[in-house]
Amino acid sequence: MTTTALQRARGWFGLTAKLRDGQSVRDELEQGGCCRLLFPRVDDASLEAVTVNISGGIAGGDRIEGRIACAPDTELLVTSQAAERIYRARASDTSAEILTSCHIAVRARLDWLPHGTIFFDGSQLRRHMTVDMDASSRFLFLESRMFGRTGSGEILQTLALRDRLTIRRDGRLVLEDLLRLESDDMSTLMARKAVSADQLAVATLVLVSPLAETYLDTVRDVLDTIAPHEFAASAWNGMLVIRGVASGGWLLEKTIRQILPVLRDGRPMPATWRS
Repeated sequence: MTTTALQRARGWFGLTAKLRDGQSVRDELEQGGCCRLLFPRVDDASLEAVTVNISGGIAGGDRIEGRIACAPDTELLVTSQAAERIYRARASDTSAEILTSCHIAVRARLDWLPHGTIFFDGSQLRRHMTVDMDASSRFLFLESRMFGRTGSGEILQTLALRDRLTIRRDGRLVLEDLLRLESDDMSTLMARKAVSADQLAVATLVLVSPLAETYLDTVRDVLDTIAPHEFAASAWNGMLVIRGVASGGWLLEKTIRQILPVLRDGRPMPATWRS
C-alpha cells in the first residue's frame, strides 16, 4: 500500500529584548512558517510575548525552532496562546521536533511560562531547550504535560517522548534534565509509583537565580497547604526545582497558579492565563 506524503509544518521565531528608557522592548524580531509572536500590553517595565502555532497542533515530521535573547537588565516573559497538542504520528513519520535556545545576559530575567502540552495516542516528540545565562541573571521555566484527555475519552497507550532541558551558567553546565517516555503500554508505565502512580498530568518548574534557594521554605509552605502529596520542591547550587503530578490538567494548573506568584515576586499572571 502506498503511503501518501503529507505536508509537514515548519516554523521559526526569534526575539531579542533590549532596554530603552528603563523599559524592556523588542529589538530583533523574526517569525515564519507556522510560528507567530504576539505582544500584549503590560502595566510594568517588562516585555511579554505570546507564541502562536497557526497550524493548530504538531504532528510527526513537524519542526519548530525558536531563539530568545535578553540583553542586560531586561525582563521578558514568554507564554503561549493555548496548550500545544501533539497528534498521532504515522509509522512512516519521524518524530516532531521543537528546539529552543535562550541567552540571558547580565542581570536580565526570562520567565518561560507556556500553557501545557497535550500528548495524544501515538504521538512522537523530541524537544530540547538550551539556556545560556549569566550568573547574575534569572531564569524561570515551566513545563506541564498531559498524557491523553480522559475527560474526553481519549486514552494514551503509545508514546515516544524525549524532553530535555539544558542550562549553563557562565558557560558551566548546572542542570541537564531529561524525560524519556517510550512505550506501547503507557497505562502500565504511568501506573508505576516511581513514574506517576496513575496520575496523567505532570509538571516541572525550575528557577535559576542567585536568590533561588531563598524561595524554598515559602514554596514548601504553599505546597503543604494545597498539594502536600502531589508536589515537592528542592533547592541547591542556586537552583530551585519543583515537580508535581495531578489526575488532570485542570488540577495541575490550579496548583501551578498558586506557585507562580511566589516565584514571580507577586507579578501578574501571563495575559493568556487570566481567564
